[in-house]
This record gives sequence, structure tokens and C-alpha cells, in this order.
Amino acid sequence: MMQEPGAKVNATMLKGTYARSEIHESWESVYRHNPLQDKFNNLMMDRIMACLDLPPHALFLDAGCGIGDHSLRIARKGYRCVGVDLSQYILQRAERKVSECGLSSEVTFSCQGLEDLSFKDATFDAVHCRGVLMHIPAWKNALAQLCRVLKPGGRMVIVESNHTSLEAMIVLLIRQLTTRKSKLIRTPEGMEFWSEKDGNPFVARIANMKAVIECLKTYNVSTTMRISTEFWDINRFPSGIIRDTAIRFNRLWFSLRLPPFLSVGNAIIGQKLNKT
Repeated sequence: MMQEPGAKVNATMLKGTYARSEIHESWESVYRHNPLQDKFNNLMMDRIMACLDLPPHALFLDAGCGIGDHSLRIARKGYRCVGVDLSQYILQRAERKVSECGLSSEVTFSCQGLEDLSFKDATFDAVHCRGVLMHIPAWKNALAQLCRVLKPGGRMVIVESNHTSLEAMIVLLIRQLTTRKSKLIRTPEGMEFWSEKDGNPFVARIANMKAVIECLKTYNVSTTMRISTEFWDINRFPSGIIRDTAIRFNRLWFSLRLPPFLSVGNAIIGQKLNKT
């Protein structure tokens, strides 16, 4: 039976969800291996890294690193990176990929949940977490851990889906007109869509970005910038010309630096305050 939406779901339960190779293969088929999207990801990383303005060889945590694509982008900018993911399956693939790129000395991986990281306080110069908190029910616990392991003065990058976006409005309209398998739970932190994958709980959240910013503040991280990333989630478009058109539109929107409130993808860039 599916875990009741909103009930307590821990990292052990989620491990069953993300141990499945199928879920990773599905994400890979949409978000990776498309030359247009790869170039756009490079462009986004270039802009984010310019905003962080970190010294050479700074140590990053890539939280929820998956196949390691973003970890590699970080390493190619001259930084060291530790990638963390709950799935041992995807980390094995990430390790092979990093080895093939000759960057094993710059990028390492660790299998653990974000809600209970094993690293010591103030370990990392920067934390990068893209599209991951949305799949963690206890996302505030995960965010607390990310802030804990960040050094005072360190930089934080959180990329999540935005509940004021045009896409979110369309999603809600479609749900009113059609029957969907997932169950929608509205919370002050955003809209949670609960379903199951082979009996294991799965959640996708469209976040209230103001709530994320306020939560960061409670963990001593001040938001310095909020930028638009993707206008559309390309997962909602069929592969081929239609998806490629959505990617080109996303890149145009990003390049024009238009306001983030209508975009589904939002990046929050923050800095951990020094203790007073």
C-alpha cells in the first residue's frame, strides 16, 4: 500500500524508491544526453559560478548528485567536489563517468541521505543542490544539514520548482479538468504530488520559494540572489522537436534574465553568515 501522503517518510523508505534503476533511466532520458540541454546546463553553471565568486580549489558538496554531471561541471571550473546521493546504483555509474573523464582526484562520491549527512560541521566552501529537495518529504531536515556542513561565509545554491510559475498554474488547471493518479497535498511550503513507484513512496514538490528562503534564514543563510533558470520543465514535453523548442525557449528566457516568479525553475543563491 502506498505511504499515506504527508505521513512520515524516512530515508530508508526513500532508498527503496531510488534504488530502482528505472527511475534514474527515466530522468536521464529527459535531462541528459540532449546536446541542446547539455549546452544550456553549461550556460547555467557558468552564470551560477560567476555569482559565487569562490577561490580556486574550493570544496563543493553536490547534494543529490545523481549521475554526476553537475559534479563534473563543478570540477571543470577548478573546484573539488564531493557528490552525495541516496542511490548506490547511480553513484556507481557516476564514479565510472568521472574516472573516464580523468577527474577522480577532484570528484569523490558518498552514498547517504541528505537528512542525516555524516560530514562534520563547516566542511564545505559551497553547497550545490539542484532539483533534489523537491523529492524529499523531510526537506527542511535536509536543508538544515546542508546549511550545517557549509562553512561560515560559504555559498549555497538551491534550485527548485516554483509554485507561482505559469507551469504550476497550468498543472492545477489540468488537474481540475482531468483525473490524475497522484494525490495533491497543499502545504504552506508548496504543492506536493504523491504517488508510488513499485509500492515505494514518491513525492514531487513545487515549492513556495519564499518559504525556502525563510527556512534558509533560520539556518543562518542569507539569500543574496534569486534567478530564473528554466521557464518550463522539459519533462512535460515529448522528446524531439517539441522538447527541443522548449529548451530553446528556456535558454532565451534565462539569457534575457527575466524575473523568476513566472519560471518553474528558480535558483536561490545565498551565503552563510559568520557567527556573531
